[in-house]
Amino acid sequence: MTLWLVAAVAGAPLVALGAALQQNAAGHCQSHSFLRLLPHLVRQPKWLLGALTTLGGSAMHIMALSNGPLTLVQPLGMSGLPFAVLIAAAIDRRRVKRLEVLGAIAVSIGLVSLLMLLPHESTPPTLNGSSAVVLSGCVFALLGGSAVMARRHRGAVNALFLAIGSGLAYGTFAAMVRVSGSTALREVSGTVFWVAGLAVLFCVLGLLFQQNAYRTGRFAMSYATLLVVDPITGSLIGVLVLNEQLPSSLFANLGVLAAGAVTIAGVVILARLRPHHHVQPAEIDPVRKLVRV
Repeated sequence: MTLWLVAAVAGAPLVALGAALQQNAAGHCQSHSFLRLLPHLVRQPKWLLGALTTLGGSAMHIMALSNGPLTLVQPLGMSGLPFAVLIAAAIDRRRVKRLEVLGAIAVSIGLVSLLMLLPHESTPPTLNGSSAVVLSGCVFALLGGSAVMARRHRGAVNALFLAIGSGLAYGTFAAMVRVSGSTALREVSGTVFWVAGLAVLFCVLGLLFQQNAYRTGRFAMSYATLLVVDPITGSLIGVLVLNEQLPSSLFANLGVLAAGAVTIAGVVILARLRPHHHVQPAEIDPVRKLVRV
């Protein structure tokens, strides 16, 4: 067994374990506000362990992508959602629901199919200053809208918009990393540094939205939504800004629609499940507190 295959097989469970550890830590921080959650979590050993585990799994996936065939590595990388659901249930000491597994598998199958149908060959990406300003402004507006919608709703809708915000930020982060990395291979210019700076900013924003989504107790739906929105955002940026291509054949386009339908169906199944964490004192409505007194 070659090294890249070992990395591909081990990467997905490691990322899943890291995500499950992070959601468990975030689920116990209900009293912290949206912006203060992340500074609190970085001081929690369990959350830091989850972050390091995720980083290790991501590094293995990148190594596998660099050395192995995309058609094999990507499906293995996207298989992490079912692992994450099972691991999170084990950490939380609860039983896994059948619909939870069904939804996770549907999302994984749909997402893998979608990624396989999208073109992977492209010219080296470039990003000028004006395009970067417009792109960043659009993403910031979408993130602001996601935050507002999350604040106005509770339950599954709240978690959904937080996860969408995370996917938007991470997808933009991936596009920025692609631009800065590709530029650095050709020449080390000022573009490398300011694009890398934007990448770091979007990575932090993605992490902030992600952890707030995790603490809602709807881990499977949040993680699934993140996995879906992230590559779609990156692909849209690639097509609209970086001059990459969409599938050209009728078969591929029909396949994309079918894969999208399966993925959405999986997310809907996960959204209909009840949250897993117990309501903590900080979550009790003030009116109920007065009644109890």
